[in-house]
Amino acid sequence: MKRDVYAYITTVTLMIAFGFSAFLIYSDNALPFTTQATVKTTSVDVIPEVKGYIEAIYVHEGEKVTAGTPLFQIDPQTYEIEKKKSQAMVLQAKSRWAKSKHYLGRINLLRQRSSVSKEALDEAHADETVARADYLSAQAGLQMAQLNLDRTLVKAKENSIVTNLSFTKGMYASPSTAIIHLVKSDLQWIEVDFTEKGLSALALDKEVNIVYDAIPNKVFRGKIVSIDQAISSGLSNKNQLGEITSETRWIRPQQKIRVRVIADIKSVAIVAGSRASVMLRDDLNISDSWMTLLSWLRFIY
Repeated sequence: MKRDVYAYITTVTLMIAFGFSAFLIYSDNALPFTTQATVKTTSVDVIPEVKGYIEAIYVHEGEKVTAGTPLFQIDPQTYEIEKKKSQAMVLQAKSRWAKSKHYLGRINLLRQRSSVSKEALDEAHADETVARADYLSAQAGLQMAQLNLDRTLVKAKENSIVTNLSFTKGMYASPSTAIIHLVKSDLQWIEVDFTEKGLSALALDKEVNIVYDAIPNKVFRGKIVSIDQAISSGLSNKNQLGEITSETRWIRPQQKIRVRVIADIKSVAIVAGSRASVMLRDDLNISDSWMTLLSWLRFIY
């Protein structure tokens, strides 16, 4: 009796092992599966375009901001003074230009009566041209001063979330240092590394099953939006000697191919950097069954 039980257990174990091996072989070639998937997003380093001491910070860590939301204010006093100086220079240049134009008009009138020489008329033209150029230069200086003054108030460019806020009021800000980091809240994708054996099964717009480590017991759907056409080891620079990789193992590890996936539903529980498992969907529901089992196992591990 015991021998029959042992034989039954052995048979079942071997059948399970054989079936699982067959599943892995089929998956590698027809239904690519991987646990090497990471949620990605884009971030923006907010770097001021002018320097100065921070007068106020209007946001806090983790706050959601919309485009146009004020982030922080750099002390504008220095730039207000520069603007006033530029305004005074514009008035002076405008006055000189007006005088030179008036003088040129008089010289033109006298020249018509042959009361002045042609050299005097040319000199008046030159003075008017220089005065006009000075006025335009002063106007440009005023515009730049106004622009720098406006730049002391830094605003968000897009909808995003504030993160890694390490500066406080009174600290010195310069155009070489990021003050705030903004993570885009409406853009997220998954970078998936499949083995190259399943490359022939991958195609744009194909559906995949997604199981996030952060959300066990739930399977999400997504689509392939891009497949990288090259990886670093496949690119060759000009005038560079060939690099030969030594491999001593009989069966070398499989190469990975980077694929980008967009999930159909974006969960608020998922943050950039979250890990996931991804598998290509099929018509036989093999992928659905396996990923459902995997999602249950996430409760344990």
